[in-house]
Amino acid sequence: MSELAGRLIASRYQIESVVARGGMATVYLAEDQRLDRKVALKVIHPHLASDASFREKFIREAKMAAKLSHPNLVNVFDQGEDGEVAYLAMEYVPGITMRDALKDFGALDAKRALDLFEPMLSGLAAAHRAGVLHRDLKPENILLANDGRIKLGDFGLARDIANNTSTGSLVGTVAYLSPELVTRGVADARSDVYAAGIILFELLTGRQPYQGEQAVQIAYQHANENVPAPSSFKSDIPPIMDELVLWATARDAAHRPHDAAELLEVVQLARKELGNKNATLSLTVIDQSKTTVMPNADFGDQTAVLESFQLDDNATQVLGALSTTQHHATEVIGSNDSFEVEPTALEKLGSRRRGLNLLITTLLVVLLGAGAGWWFSSGPGGFAAVPDLTSRTVDDAQTALAEINAGVVIVEETSATVTKGLVIRTEPAKGSLFFGGDIKLVVSSGPKLVAVPKLTGKNLAEATTALLSAGFQLGKVDSWFNAAPLGQVFDYLGADGAAIPQGSTVDLQLSLGSIPVVAGIDQAVAIAALEAAGLKVANVSQEFSDTIAGGQVISVMPLTEPIGKDGEVTLVVSKGPNIVIMPRVVGETILAAKSILETMGLRVTVDTNQVQSRWGIAKVKSTTAAEGTQLRFGDNVTIISR
Repeated sequence: MSELAGRLIASRYQIESVVARGGMATVYLAEDQRLDRKVALKVIHPHLASDASFREKFIREAKMAAKLSHPNLVNVFDQGEDGEVAYLAMEYVPGITMRDALKDFGALDAKRALDLFEPMLSGLAAAHRAGVLHRDLKPENILLANDGRIKLGDFGLARDIANNTSTGSLVGTVAYLSPELVTRGVADARSDVYAAGIILFELLTGRQPYQGEQAVQIAYQHANENVPAPSSFKSDIPPIMDELVLWATARDAAHRPHDAAELLEVVQLARKELGNKNATLSLTVIDQSKTTVMPNADFGDQTAVLESFQLDDNATQVLGALSTTQHHATEVIGSNDSFEVEPTALEKLGSRRRGLNLLITTLLVVLLGAGAGWWFSSGPGGFAAVPDLTSRTVDDAQTALAEINAGVVIVEETSATVTKGLVIRTEPAKGSLFFGGDIKLVVSSGPKLVAVPKLTGKNLAEATTALLSAGFQLGKVDSWFNAAPLGQVFDYLGADGAAIPQGSTVDLQLSLGSIPVVAGIDQAVAIAALEAAGLKVANVSQEFSDTIAGGQVISVMPLTEPIGKDGEVTLVVSKGPNIVIMPRVVGETILAAKSILETMGLRVTVDTNQVQSRWGIAKVKSTTAAEGTQLRFGDNVTIISR
């Protein structure tokens, strides 16, 4: 809807520029002329604005957001409609999204990750306390303002917790969908917690836990696999951060925090522990009524004694449980103080014997890991690490690898996200110890070219499903009058069979049906029928027709091709046949005969010796065309009076 730039909406909002575009709406920067302030104006796409269900969802978003008031939530000011434009006026937050930050800076250290995560979680906790689910948590919906504020926005898929736990269909972004949403379409506050856990994983590692060429592959992994510990991708991540992620993303919703507020409490404790270099967070289960602190073992600046809890045959193993429940107390001792928190919901599932065994194993692993880390870094067995070459040119990558005396093998691979000619990854992976030999550079050959599935004849829902299943994105949807049945796709990008990059945005053209057939209908009736179909009759022209009676429509001519709703047409109306029958004018006065013939569309020549002042008296004695002769409109007839 770029045509809205410069337009005044609802006699109040002066649209200035496009801020962002989404699947259902476009967000514009606008000036609220009534209150003299900048706002973000969210406007439904035209092809959805006429759909009552989408308008209802849009209004629901406004009502949901209006329930909420919190420093870490985007405020909603107004909602309304101006003609075909349905809009939502929101707080304008100049800055970037968390997605932009991840692209620019990659993985963050644990402290910085919690600096971003805690305010977002605080806003989500406020929504949960107000009884609202977000259902579309992702970095794109988390705004990092230029002034340092962090705000959660876009409640477009929000629902009341009490009344809308069953979605009926998959909603949200597949990378952040909880297992219960994938398998049963059921959501509650714990589904938002799961998405928050995935975001924390991404902040810590710079990537999402599951990868796949198609959305269905990623959804399958959410439903059937446990989210891996972030430290399995980035070894310097503290165990306490692994614990937070694994707890929030437990495959069984019963093993997650009850809501964002419960997770927030533990995040705040974890942040305090990370901020204290000498702090020790040591938890183990002694019995089912109390958790005490095990003796500390000093391994440098920080020690964490952790116990593993096996949830069930398919559940995630969680280390160092920090969650809270309502039944038992957990005693946590830092370096200089102690404080009491509610115990984790997971700790009841452990046993004393299993805890003791794992404690011993954990200590051994920490000791061996510390020794191995010294040996292969500062010690005599030190080796170079493979540098991060992602998105660098081949020349840059080869220069970097020359510094560690590595051989280079180059292979190409298609990529929808990495520009052609840039490095996708290395084998061994970045950060791996390099013991000599060759390093493989996997270089992008550009996106994979694939054919768009056949969409002709499908309705919008069927076409969208086919596109998403094939790895494409739904683009702009336009509706035009066409011979195809109403609501069916009749043209689209790739309809000619040409392969396009996988993941491309595909625009669709839907049929509004044929222009109403009005030939042979009276002019007034035809105009009413065309206007009822959404067309405007811009002008009416007349032509002779030997087959269409005068005053009836011959044809409809669109002024533009293709033509859609509110398109303009020209109506061609019949003036009747182009044939006239020569009447009897002999015996009439010259003036009378001339008038009769000219009224019929004939051209008249007067052959007389009478002065013109006597034409009203002198009689016609003969004509060049006999009475009853068929003539064409515009033919010449001579009347004689001598």
